[in-house]
Amino acid sequence: MTPLGQAAAREVVELHAYFVDVFTGRNRDFSRCEKALALDMAMVTPEGRRVNRPQIITALKKATARADFRIAIHDIRPLHETAQDILLQYVEEQYRDGETSKRVSVALFEAAPGAPCGVVWRYLQETWIAD
Repeated sequence: MTPLGQAAAREVVELHAYFVDVFTGRNRDFSRCEKALALDMAMVTPEGRRVNRPQIITALKKATARADFRIAIHDIRPLHETAQDILLQYVEEQYRDGETSKRVSVALFEAAPGAPCGVVWRYLQETWIAD
């Protein structure tokens, strides 16, 4: 994988680890997330709702989970890349309250030297994976 692809893949893994800490209350500092999301970030949720950056951050600030909540990321693969951005696909598994949910996500990242892993999230679309 290219350096840009490696940075984006690292961002996916690190941001989801951060979400676990935030949701379980171990960390309530949202600056890491705010630095990682582009100002014009857009997302389509697994239910098909389109949300923007302020809505995403508000939802994250309200989210909670028990101490045993976990997220696993796997099957990260690049779909398309230019000099400044990369489109990645990955699978996210969430373990919450004894239940496992899976979704496949496609995310567009743009190179941004000041961001935590050197990229910002521009677009994210999640789709549930049926068992």
